[in-house]
Amino acid sequence: MPLQTGRDQLDDYAKARPLDALAELVWNALDAEATEIDVEIESASTGIGGGDLRIVRRISVSDNGHGMDHERAESAFKSLGDSWKKSLNGRTVNDKRALHGSQGKGRLYVYSLGYKATWSSVAQHGEGRQRVTVMADLARMAGFSISDPAPTSEPTGTLVSILVEEQRNLSALVRDDVAAQLTARLAGHLLANQDITVTLNGATLNPTVLMEGDPTEIVLTPEAAEASAQQTQPPTLVIVDWNDEMRTAPGLVLCNEDRMALIELDKTAPQSPVRSTGYLCWAGFSQSRIDLAVARMKYPELISEATHQYTEHVKARTGAVTAGIVDRLKNEQSYPFDQEVSTDPIQRTEREMFDLVVVSARRVLNAGSRQQRAMSARLLKLAMEERPEGLDKILAETLELSADDRDQLAEMLRYSSLGNIINAAAEVTQRLDLIATLRHFLYSTQASQRFREVDQLHPLVKDNLWLFGEDWRLSRSESSLTTVLRDALHEDALVEADLPSVQGADVERGNRRVDLVLQRTVRSPGGQDRLVVELKRPSVKLGIKELQQVQGYARTLSKHPGVGQTKWTFWLVGSSWDADELEDQLNQRDRAVGHVAAAPTYDIWVTTWGKLLDEAQRRLDFYREQLGYDISQDAAVAKVRARHGLLVPPAEQQQTDKK
Repeated sequence: MPLQTGRDQLDDYAKARPLDALAELVWNALDAEATEIDVEIESASTGIGGGDLRIVRRISVSDNGHGMDHERAESAFKSLGDSWKKSLNGRTVNDKRALHGSQGKGRLYVYSLGYKATWSSVAQHGEGRQRVTVMADLARMAGFSISDPAPTSEPTGTLVSILVEEQRNLSALVRDDVAAQLTARLAGHLLANQDITVTLNGATLNPTVLMEGDPTEIVLTPEAAEASAQQTQPPTLVIVDWNDEMRTAPGLVLCNEDRMALIELDKTAPQSPVRSTGYLCWAGFSQSRIDLAVARMKYPELISEATHQYTEHVKARTGAVTAGIVDRLKNEQSYPFDQEVSTDPIQRTEREMFDLVVVSARRVLNAGSRQQRAMSARLLKLAMEERPEGLDKILAETLELSADDRDQLAEMLRYSSLGNIINAAAEVTQRLDLIATLRHFLYSTQASQRFREVDQLHPLVKDNLWLFGEDWRLSRSESSLTTVLRDALHEDALVEADLPSVQGADVERGNRRVDLVLQRTVRSPGGQDRLVVELKRPSVKLGIKELQQVQGYARTLSKHPGVGQTKWTFWLVGSSWDADELEDQLNQRDRAVGHVAAAPTYDIWVTTWGKLLDEAQRRLDFYREQLGYDISQDAAVAKVRARHGLLVPPAEQQQTDKK
């Protein structure tokens, strides 16, 4: 049966927000005088991110309402804006409660949830009951298929079942607070009709357990309701304050005079750590529902007044919550500042900032023993002092610590600062990020073509010499050693000091690409340890020739009269090696693989980038596991790019190359 309306108008309903669309299906059940409504969201793991990422497979909404017979199904589904509800004067069929809709549009919201939908409805018909089935398909959304009626003895009611395609983003419906979000949209009606039970995946939606105190009602001035509307009852703003179980909440919601939510206005929720929703209830909205999307333009004075009252309420509530927490901390001697207000402007500002932030941490600061609350307050103060720009993440993670973990952290803070603890963890994560990034750009076929040796790879390596062992982390370059090294190297090698400052091209001599050599020194009481690393260009496979070059200048440098008493460590690094040529040198009985020479004054190591990165990561694995640090390759590359800028190929270029 074709739907009598345009395709463009239908497409608009396929773009509704998932929670709004789901709420609309519940409203349809309520309009059918249902007292029991069960919503089921069937989801499955994608297998990505350790099984935490889930997608919706199927959505079903069942009710025990009066259902629809064949005649009503044909009437309801044949055209947009033509609803059987229009003749009911705003009340349900048996006058049980107020109607939510009368525009005949609710059924179309299924297209914003999935690609196929089925309504299986049982209704009273004459002396018996009959079942009718309506089917909808996104590919043919301009029409519905309605079955012939079939007699049945089953109770009245309707089951709406929606199939969801895999690529559809319904992440809002798999969040762990989806029940609270749906409750916020139905709160007014559920509070006014205690006989209604709505469940989501078996959990009953109960706004009272999510509310903090009683709702606040504000009757707005008649002038705010635009004289053109001609409504006898002035608009009323009902503000519901939510407790901490409601992590996010709608801002300003337009409702009809029976407090049925019609639409949430975008960007009306104030930036505040407390959650409140304002339900603007007015008969004028129910008579102009087609214009709700442009309510700000149609009713500017009304929306402005309601927004002002709502915002002022949230500000006052935030202040009251703040004062309550601060007073309690002070009374318990847990407040991390002196009771007397300091005259120092910096200390006074820090104290005022702390008082503002405690609202975000109120769940922790109100829980546990007095000692635990004192520790949480101290942690919060330390977090603000050490790194205020990361305060949101610190509040989300640090204050989530268990009592035992907080005690351990308190013990650590006796001997160190929070900043030092954070820096130690950051050092580990940054090293892991670099390892993942180097591995990607050295061994990924496409990425390696854009990764330049001289002005990208070499600077990254010279600033991260812990790759060759922790002893070299604090080493430094010596200009005198550069001169000695320059004389000893083969003609295709270039020392770090001779690198050009211009970025964007690899160094060539004639038509030959050169190898890069860097040196570092660590001084000790008995002399010094010196590191020399030769980075072979990617086209070179390490073999006997390359090893002999390193052995040659190892012997030369170790005997040079100008370097003093020195223990040398030489590294030869390439993308690959010739295992047949180097087998005897690489695998020696008394040394690790790759340790090809162990002379009294020098050691020589040969390795590939892959093995070097593997060994560096192995040294960090214990710390990675303790930190629980699990990051994707793309995220690691993005972090290294943010830290090192031009040393990492840009993401835009990377995406272009993939196309």
